Amino acid sequence: MAPVLNPFHRFTSEGAAVGRLLLGYSNLEIDLMNCVQMACGENLNTVIKAMFGARGEAKRIAQAEKLGQPHFAHHHLSLNFQHAIAIIRRCLQIRNQYAHWVLWDDSSGKLAFANLESLAKLKRKVNDLRKLRTFHVDATVLAEQEAYFVYCHRYTSWLNCEIRFRAKILPKKIVNKPKRTKRPRLKLK
Repeated sequence: MAPVLNPFHRFTSEGAAVGRLLLGYSNLEIDLMNCVQMACGENLNTVIKAMFGARGEAKRIAQAEKLGQPHFAHHHLSLNFQHAIAIIRRCLQIRNQYAHWVLWDDSSGKLAFANLESLAKLKRKVNDLRKLRTFHVDATVLAEQEAYFVYCHRYTSWLNCEIRFRAKILPKKIVNKPKRTKRPRLKLK
């Protein structure tokens, strides 16, 4: 086996969950884009170019917020839209800790991960990795995170339909507002 994949041979369920989070995040951005497009009444071209014209997930979320906020406010959905933005920002935070950090098996029984960029930003010379702050996740934390991604999808889908109902584009409510899901932990303590 390739050494780089060894932690995922031991932590197979954790590795599968991390993969789903990494790959699934882009679908949440598409959900947000569709929601904003419905709110704005703009054609897809306008919204997709505004959100995806500049590289970077945080920039896409900020553009979606800028485009959508006046329309959601007009239909008295500002707080709901801000909640959707907060949810996807948390999902991005979860995604980024796996996409931009290093993961390994540190023999603790949990999947270890750390941010090498934090060492790179130190003013002092870095001679080894012993000062690297290590965090851990397990299948339970990853399941909480995955459930939050599902909540993000459901909430954005509800908001998409709700604004169309309030704008009289949909004749009736077709999606129920999902029950609020607690923000998941990013890691074990």
